[in-house]
Amino acid sequence: MDESRPTLACDQEAIHAPGCVQPHALLLCIDPANLVIESISANVTDLAPPGHPVSLGMRLDQVLPARVAARVAEDSKRADGAFLALDEASWPPFGAEIYTHRSADTLFCEIEPRQPGDQGQPDQLTLVQSTISGMREAESLEKLAGHVAMCIRQITGMERIMVYRFDRDGHGEVIGESLDENFSESFMDFHFPADDIPPQARALYLKSPTRFTPSRDYTPAMLKPALKPSTGLPYDMGRCRCRSVSPVHQIYQRNLGVDGSFSSSVISQGRLWGLIVGHHRQPHRVGQDARHQVMVLTDAFALALHATETAEERDARALHVHLHARLLEQIAGADDFVSPLVEGEVKLTDIFFASSGAAVVYDEGAGDEPLVRMVGQAPDREAVLLLTNFCRAHLEDGVYFSECLSAHLPEFRQYTATASGVLGITVGDTAQHMILWFRPESVCTTIWGGKSPQQVAHDKDQGDFLPRQSFARWVEVRRGHSRPWPRWKVEIARSLRTALNDVILRQLRTIRLLNLQLAESDRAKSRFLAHMSHELRTPLNAVLGFSEMLGMGIYGQVVQRQSEAIGHVRDAARHLLNMINDVLDLSKIEAGGFDIEDEELEISALATYAQQLLSSLTREAEVTIRVEVPSALPRLRADRRMLLQILINLLSNAIKFTPPQGSVHVGCREDASGLCLTVHDTGIGIAADQLARVLEPFRQTEDNMEIARKGTGLGLPIVKSLVELHGGTIHLSSTLGQGTCVTLTFPPSRIVP
Repeated sequence: MDESRPTLACDQEAIHAPGCVQPHALLLCIDPANLVIESISANVTDLAPPGHPVSLGMRLDQVLPARVAARVAEDSKRADGAFLALDEASWPPFGAEIYTHRSADTLFCEIEPRQPGDQGQPDQLTLVQSTISGMREAESLEKLAGHVAMCIRQITGMERIMVYRFDRDGHGEVIGESLDENFSESFMDFHFPADDIPPQARALYLKSPTRFTPSRDYTPAMLKPALKPSTGLPYDMGRCRCRSVSPVHQIYQRNLGVDGSFSSSVISQGRLWGLIVGHHRQPHRVGQDARHQVMVLTDAFALALHATETAEERDARALHVHLHARLLEQIAGADDFVSPLVEGEVKLTDIFFASSGAAVVYDEGAGDEPLVRMVGQAPDREAVLLLTNFCRAHLEDGVYFSECLSAHLPEFRQYTATASGVLGITVGDTAQHMILWFRPESVCTTIWGGKSPQQVAHDKDQGDFLPRQSFARWVEVRRGHSRPWPRWKVEIARSLRTALNDVILRQLRTIRLLNLQLAESDRAKSRFLAHMSHELRTPLNAVLGFSEMLGMGIYGQVVQRQSEAIGHVRDAARHLLNMINDVLDLSKIEAGGFDIEDEELEISALATYAQQLLSSLTREAEVTIRVEVPSALPRLRADRRMLLQILINLLSNAIKFTPPQGSVHVGCREDASGLCLTVHDTGIGIAADQLARVLEPFRQTEDNMEIARKGTGLGLPIVKSLVELHGGTIHLSSTLGQGTCVTLTFPPSRIVP
């Protein structure tokens, strides 16, 4: 009998406890209680430096420098692993890399001596940085995978790099590949059965994310002793990166024509998303620095793929949530829920736009025939009723879905063109009604590498556990299936089911009433603020008046320290009065208390007047205001007081946030949109994500808080409100460190011909 031929299924192989390691690294098994070596790999004589004995019974600090041994002892308390480096003096001739990790009762210390080619080149780091930057710009998952595969091949020197994704059934698909120009065998778009990587192997990929195998046909170095002395059981080497490769996997690689190889796990949100795999047709050792760069790129890819992979799904989900809300609004205002679903502006088929049709089954019971209403392409009435009964018998939280309905209901084989898949929900106090969405057949062509999952499963049922020898292109065409229902669509269907019930409908009507009450509450708040602002201004004006008289010495001579204190009181009172005036103005606007008194105004003259009013502020801030408004511009029909306040607010803001020696420019032009007034400064600027924030009352940018505290956060909101009272609009554009431009556009109807 051929001893190399597997006699057990791959998923029964104890690959976590091979009892041996690859010859390029030395493994020490250490008792964490006393840090004494209790087992050691047989290649110790080959890898330990001359005159540097390593043997059983030695303490860790007798093998490694004291500081390194202390670090390992500290790391042994952690659950995850840790890398350490030994210099040439500690492990001649080139130093070594140590990877330590711990199982329940064993501390593992993997030592791999460094080789002359292990030190990475500067251009490799540059390539890693540019690759990570390029990941942010990848438009699709496929481009992202191809990008990272190309970079890793350049770093490792491997002939083939594949990005391999697992589906929900464990089957693998190559979605990215980079090949050496002399390597013509491409696996791009190939699918591989789940049995190629059995469950316990996938579990180890999640537990030990990287493994590099310089050569396939090596002589393994056995652990001595092979069993742990305290338990008599094999060592659990699941997290050891140098653990020996399974004989079954070696045969698999031989059939693939692969010698040197590596794998790096892509772990996303705690699950094994896939692998990045490297193949070489001859033995090939990847340098130690390059391995770390591969790990960095794999982690970066895992972070980037979540955003790239879900971008389209996120947009579709957002659209569906919007349609979901609109559909509920239609139903909330109707006497029944059926008519809005099939006749409303938003129909059932709009909710899941990939659906070919939908149906509503309204069943009042009491012996009456159910009412069946169709939308789009759907099976006939009798088929829909048959499906309704089937769905009710197989519900999960009120929802049933399938992408191959004919596999469960043979009667539906004749409807595969329009109803290969179905998603159904029950509605009503007793779940008596049913809503169904249908999906048409989507013919799927899958390219398998050598054999399909069914063929592999058949071979194993016959007792053939030998890895398959052929990886030739094998095409399978699947019929009678629709596109799968994504989990988020099932969640939206379940949410819709809940919302359609009578209780939720009543809640929607209650929400409408609450919104009316909230609007009235806002108006009451505005009236209150206006009243309180008036009440506060009187005593504040008195504080200002008396502080001015005190400062002038009317009540007696004032010494310097008293004068400074009086000045602080006066400044604080002015600041508080400005805040109250802003609050009062905004409250008046919100309460509808501002009436526009139109007159014909020249923008140039009004801007120059505002410039003069702020002359003392500009001198103090060392900022220049330039007014460049063409004299030929037509006049604007507007409220003079409001327009002057707009200009003062904008110019004050610009001066406040412009450093000394900066400038503020006021311009105006006429175009098709109306009369455009601009105030542009050379100040600190506003971040793009803060532009909307500064137009909200009492909100300021999160940056430059020391400056921001000088204001109320109401200047721009008041400007916005006053411009909108004139039927105009406000637009902000800004660049950090360069300045901000505010553009006010007044409609053509306010331009005096």
